[in-house]
Amino acid sequence: MNSIIQHIPYYKKAVIAGCFCLILCLPAHGQEQKVSKEDIKTDKFNVEYLLAEGMHHLVLENDAKAMESFQNAYEIMPENATVNYKIAQIHLKNEEFDQALFHATKAKENDTENEYFHLLVAQIYTQQGNLSEAVEAYEEMYEATSPPDDYLLELAALYLYNGNTKMSLKTYERVEKRLGIMEQVTFQKQKILLKNNQLEEAIQEGVKLSNAYPTVGEYAQALAELMIANNLEAQAQSFMEKYLEENPNQPKVQLILAKQYYKQSKVKAAFAYFERAFYSEEIALQNKLNELVPMIQQLSNKDLNPYVKKLGRIVAEVHNLNANALAVNGDMYFALQQKDSAIYYYDKAVQKDGTKFQIWQNLLSLEMEKGAYQKITQHTEEAIEYFPNQPVLYLFSGSAYFSLKQYDDAIMMFEQGKSIVYGDADLRSTFLGQLGDAYHAAKQHEKSFKAYEEAIKANPANYFAINNYSYYLSMQNKNLERAKELSTRLVKANPTNATYLDTHGWVLYVLGDYKNAKTYLEKAAKINPSGTIIEHYGDVLFKLDQIDQAVAQWKEAKKIGGASDLIDKKIKDRKLHEQ
Repeated sequence: MNSIIQHIPYYKKAVIAGCFCLILCLPAHGQEQKVSKEDIKTDKFNVEYLLAEGMHHLVLENDAKAMESFQNAYEIMPENATVNYKIAQIHLKNEEFDQALFHATKAKENDTENEYFHLLVAQIYTQQGNLSEAVEAYEEMYEATSPPDDYLLELAALYLYNGNTKMSLKTYERVEKRLGIMEQVTFQKQKILLKNNQLEEAIQEGVKLSNAYPTVGEYAQALAELMIANNLEAQAQSFMEKYLEENPNQPKVQLILAKQYYKQSKVKAAFAYFERAFYSEEIALQNKLNELVPMIQQLSNKDLNPYVKKLGRIVAEVHNLNANALAVNGDMYFALQQKDSAIYYYDKAVQKDGTKFQIWQNLLSLEMEKGAYQKITQHTEEAIEYFPNQPVLYLFSGSAYFSLKQYDDAIMMFEQGKSIVYGDADLRSTFLGQLGDAYHAAKQHEKSFKAYEEAIKANPANYFAINNYSYYLSMQNKNLERAKELSTRLVKANPTNATYLDTHGWVLYVLGDYKNAKTYLEKAAKINPSGTIIEHYGDVLFKLDQIDQAVAQWKEAKKIGGASDLIDKKIKDRKLHEQ
């Protein structure tokens, strides 16, 4: 006998030993077997031990060993509610729903007053998708026990998912009776009511919530938005006006009311509320920008300008550390053509946050327009630190250096920018055309002409490069047939561009084709009587022996301004002087 028992776990040895005692003590001749109190006490002890052991394994996340302990306990006491509960939990975790339901039901039936046993049954039914049974399990739990009221929310949701909106509403009302008015419950009730086309009832729920928590502006805001969304704008406006009389410091409601007044063209009243809302940090910056940006787009209506400017200043003041708050003021002043103010705000914006490329681009474009070349070189250097792979920054920088006559720096920036252009032939052509100009200015003419040729190859419609290349070839008296070919293409594509007509006329002049040169230069002078064009026209007239007319044109060129340094000598000597 010892050899049999020694291989059995010690917590079973007591049971087996007890069984042998019972067998040895059985009365003869079929007398009735009796279980002693000692045996019951031993079973209870072993079950408690096995439960503790199983819980220990659960803590160690060893579900298999835990299940083994609980199953051993179940063999001793199959009706024990706690043992069944723990077995059911593991089966549920493993999605073994039938076994889980079997043991959870046994646990509940053997201890009907324990809410957790009822709850587990409900959870199993829910995960199975058996919502009707889950509802019954919850209802039974509330009849038999006193669980927390929170579970009523789950019950209401189950009624709703099961299509019983009436019982769902009643359950939410039970929640309110127990816990009072709650945001979560009110909003859920409103969804149900709106789905059932019970708009007025949904509004009343919002009124109840707002009245219960009058200092929570979000609830009044939600109610007003519900009314507006359902075309009850007058009712919403009346509600907000009364609400703000009693609760004046509610910016979210002020913002909605402002939008309503603005929609009705009540500009003064609208902006009074806009200002109050914009001064509040409770309103997110993005929400303010969502209102302000469309107003900026309507600044052609000059009556709005003072109001919109003030809102812009408020945004910049309240959110002075945010680049977008400053940049929107830049946009506003740019729209008003107040470009110095626009530059001021864009500059402040990039100093706060240099990671916004569009703001840099806006700033540099305005500075280029203003001729602030030194500022551009500084700002492009800063911007390139953030965006080293944005070619347009090198284009701005190179153009600024070129305008400052710092040609070596311009060439360096154009070369760097060109090297990071991929898949954009037009942009590459632009860089090459600018390099052609910079190399020419630096008197590196061969490099200049090579750059122009590459620019035209990349984009045959780069007329700026074609124009400059043709003109500089004529000035250098080199490759004049190529200059004529290009300038002919130029005027054919742009027959009314005075600059291009002047270039072609001058190429013909250098080639000695004075008659045709006169035709183009005369046309250019009529379109744009600039000093340079008028002087060229006078030169070709001189070549055609029309001396008086030539001198008259030279005098006109001097009067207009922009003529060459030789203009006075030409007029005085009544003779052509060429550089």
